[in-house]
Amino acid sequence: MKKFGVALASLAFFIGCASHNATNQAEGEAMKTLSLEGQNLKIEKIVIGGKSFNPENMEENPNISFDKDKFYGFAGCNRFFGNYEKKDMNIQIDGAASTQMLCHPQSVMEFESAFLMNFKGNFKIINEDGKIILESNAAKIYLK
Repeated sequence: MKKFGVALASLAFFIGCASHNATNQAEGEAMKTLSLEGQNLKIEKIVIGGKSFNPENMEENPNISFDKDKFYGFAGCNRFFGNYEKKDMNIQIDGAASTQMLCHPQSVMEFESAFLMNFKGNFKIINEDGKIILESNAAKIYLK
């Protein structure tokens, strides 16, 4: 009976450790998914005040890449770049600049304008079903 009690206690200990390790591993995977650095992320859509702006009629997909403390990308017509600072699950975008070309059709310029005008300030980084959302008071930017 004593051996059975020791075996049961050992089993409970190992199950508890495995469960704790699985939880830590799942949290680690979620954090890895939210890592921005070193990824080329597609800009899927922007939502501003309930209105969605989708990249349509573009020759190249809008995208953004993050390096150590700098970002750069393509907004549909023009290239953009600037500096950022990441703290925990927040990112502060400062000093963004872009090239100044005019493109057609008008939907390309509308998407780009909505993005560039709202890609500044403090954003919360959210993971929603494998997609990264940068959310500020003014906008939600969906990345994949």
